This record gives sequence, C-alpha cells and structure tokens, in this order.
Amino acid sequence: MNAMKKMAVGFVFAAACANSFAAQGRWTEGFGQGNLEYFIDQDGVRLYIGCPTKDGSADSQSSVSLSQLSNSKDIKKFTIDVNGISYDGPFSADSRVGDNNFLSLLENLRKGDAVVKFGGKSIKFPKSNAAKIIPAYGKKFNCNMSF
Repeated sequence: MNAMKKMAVGFVFAAACANSFAAQGRWTEGFGQGNLEYFIDQDGVRLYIGCPTKDGSADSQSSVSLSQLSNSKDIKKFTIDVNGISYDGPFSADSRVGDNNFLSLLENLRKGDAVVKFGGKSIKFPKSNAAKIIPAYGKKFNCNMSF
C-alpha cells in the first residue's frame, strides 16, 4: 500500500475512534445509521440517549441506557435522579409512560445535574453543556416515540 493510502486509512481510523469517546463530563452529540445519539461519560460510565429517527430506524424507539466504558457492557439496572425526580433505567419510549419519562428526563437533564445510582455506586453527571446538546421537545424533535 502506498504512503497516501496508508495515511488515508489511518485518518479514517483515528476519526472513527475519536467520535466514539465523549469528553469527560460534557454532553456529546453523534449520528450513525439513522440514529441521533446523545451521551456523557463520567468516571468510566456512559449515560446514553438513543434517538432513532423516522428516516433511519423507523421501527426502533428512543431509549436511555447506561454502560461501562471499559468493556461496553450495559448496566442492567440503574436510577437517574435529576431535579427531584427519579427515573428507573434502562427504559424506552415505547409506551405512554415510557414517552412521558423520556421527555421529562430530557427536559430535566437540560436543567440540572444528574446523579446515577447502580450496584451500590453513585456518579454525578454534570449539566455542563446539556442545554445546547440534548434536544428539546418541539417541531425540530426527531426522536421516535410511541405516539
């Protein structure tokens, strides 16, 4: 392989890797395979909001999950406390209750710090730049919901 091809392959690989990691304590937005993604990394854990779009993954619903960054394993049970409201996760916007919880969580994450509890641990995810990154419900809101 000539030098130009090697540099191009290296650049593509580096760009792909760079997009998979969020800055510690800052919300990041991404897009892949018809899904809008919003996530924040803190203390080795990622809080992830998946927003499949009607144009991309029309059959999938929006969801909230938590995973370990070291091994990408999902954390099966967790609680998010933000602005005095507690949400049990993971959950999907696949019912009236799921839709309401999803929209409420997004709005509250835009306004305040979240404390996530799982397996006897507690991690604070700062609000930081959430108001600029996390979508607000309205006419430009593209996340699939059950309604």
